[in-house]
Amino acid sequence: MKAAAIIVAAGKGQRFGGRTPKQFLLFKGKPLFLWSIIAFRKLREIRQVILVVPGAMMPSLHTYGKRYGFTIVAGGKERQDSVMSGLAAVSRDTDYVAIHDAARPLVSPSLIRRTLRAARQHGAAIAAVPARDTIKLSNDGTRINSTIPRKSIWLAQTPQTFSRPLIVKSYELLASLNVTDDAQAAELAGYPVAIVESDYSNIKITEPEDLKIAGLLVAE
Repeated sequence: MKAAAIIVAAGKGQRFGGRTPKQFLLFKGKPLFLWSIIAFRKLREIRQVILVVPGAMMPSLHTYGKRYGFTIVAGGKERQDSVMSGLAAVSRDTDYVAIHDAARPLVSPSLIRRTLRAARQHGAAIAAVPARDTIKLSNDGTRINSTIPRKSIWLAQTPQTFSRPLIVKSYELLASLNVTDDAQAAELAGYPVAIVESDYSNIKITEPEDLKIAGLLVAE
């Protein structure tokens, strides 16, 4: 199996605040984005790693690219534009592509490997966790309209892993739509997407307190 990883780090991180986008902040002595790259590099199946960043950040990252063996490409206006830029840089002889948010620094090689295996079996697979809390639906944000059965709710994470032709075709078909994640592109294109159960330590850094939680998880 020949696989590539696309690490998406082109977001602005507005909810986190500060001048520096969260994915470039130092976390335990390393830039946040680098944690994911190191995890993916531990798998022999991963032959290529592509980091998608804001164009203005590219010159400052070349030293990291040379040292850790990854390609840097400029992202786009929306997340899906950045993913498509990453896909364009993937070698044509690649079988599978794992797409991962740089804001999830604690992804494990084991989880990456399990999504690759599931994608090989099903064509598309995402890391996800079952909902723990009761989910309420509100149409206006002031009153509860209904309760959604918790057993049917899965919270999507990354990596989201696909056969390369499948995800390329999905994005080509849906280029005019604004999808929230890569699995949605595959779903809308008519492809089934398998669930790979993850765990809650694969945290996404969205708010400053998330970085503190991640620090505690690393300390464990």
